[in-house]
Formats: sequence, structure tokens, C-alpha cells
Amino acid sequence: METKMTVYNVIILDKSGSMSSIARQAVDGVNETIGAIRSAQEKNPDQKYIVTLVAFCGCELKTIYDNVPVSEVTPLTDRDYRPCCMTPLYDAIGTTISRIHAVKGSDSKALALVTIITDGYENASREFSLRSIKALIESYKEQGWQFTYIGADHDVEQVSFSLNIDHCMKFDKTEAGTRAMFAKDRSSRMRWFGRVSKLMAAPMSDEERKSSLNDLNSESFF
Repeated sequence: METKMTVYNVIILDKSGSMSSIARQAVDGVNETIGAIRSAQEKNPDQKYIVTLVAFCGCELKTIYDNVPVSEVTPLTDRDYRPCCMTPLYDAIGTTISRIHAVKGSDSKALALVTIITDGYENASREFSLRSIKALIESYKEQGWQFTYIGADHDVEQVSFSLNIDHCMKFDKTEAGTRAMFAKDRSSRMRWFGRVSKLMAAPMSDEERKSSLNDLNSESFF
């Protein structure tokens, strides 16, 4: 029996103190994104959509959903997401994607879409440096992973470039701006799901599929 295609949806969400002003919109936006992923699962029962959500600040790296099938994900609540303190961005990215990579393994029918959402610069990491994060991201991109960087209140394009992330989006840190950002992310995500689904279903070797996926991921995401 052919193995189902698995898509690991990984959301790394800043919960530093400066995110307090849009905490409600962040919770609503994540829940709506989960709803979109659930719709993709219902539309494609021959595929498997997994969700990991990590919220980070200087106090903790909080794993709210840990590789959970989207059909089993419960709504995010205000109690799950309480912004405070600093922004250990590199540690959040490095720890999370390393763990997902270990779970995903070498399965050629598994893909990962990593979305990083933050409103500020790195200022508190202890385990990972910019250099080590760049190397990790580049290595995983070569395996077909897709990375997106979404930010506010800092030079989003410069940080995205420094991390080796090709796709970035800047948003206004207001209620309306945050809602619009999540809406755009959802529509882009659904479009990517559809194109990846067709690609993975096409008859080709693993090497051909890898090359085609890298070509797809080099195209504009947002």
C-alpha cells in the first residue's frame, strides 16, 4: 500500500511582551489557520496534515500542539498564549525544526511548511546562533522544506535574508493588520497545499520529485 503524503505544518509564534497588543488577534488567527488546514485534510483524505505550534519568549519554549493530526487539534485559548519578556528567536527556530526533522526522518512523501511569526529582533538566545540557524534552514530547504517569515516592527526582509528564508511578509501590528496578515498566510498556504498535492501525486522518481519541489518552493509564496 502506498504511504500517504504527510505535511508537517509548523508554526513558531513569538509571545514576547511586545506581542501583548495583538494577543487576541494572534489567538484568533492561529485558530482560523488551523481551520484552513483542517479543510485541506477533509478535501484530501488520502493525505495527512500534522500541526505543531510553538510559542516562545525568554521564559519558555511552549509546545502547544506537538505533531498532532489536525483533526485532533483543539482551539487555542487565551490561557495558552500569554505574551511576556524577551525574544529568543534563534533558539525557538533551531529547537523546533530540529525536533520536527527527527520525527520526519527520511520519508520522501513527507514535507514541512514552517511559518515564523514575530514582531522583533532576536535578543535572548543561548543555544543557537545566526550562523547555526542559517545552516539548518539551508539544509532542510534542500530536502524540500518550505520556510516563511512573517514580521512586524523590524526590518523583515533583512532578517529573512539573514536566515536564508526566501519568503517573507511584513504586517502592521494593529488589529486589522494582524487579521489581514493571517488571512493572506491562509490563502497562500492553501494554494501551496494544492500545488504540492499535484506534484506529489505525479509519477516520478524521488530525485525528480525533489527537484520539482525545490523549483516550486523557489516561487513566490505570498
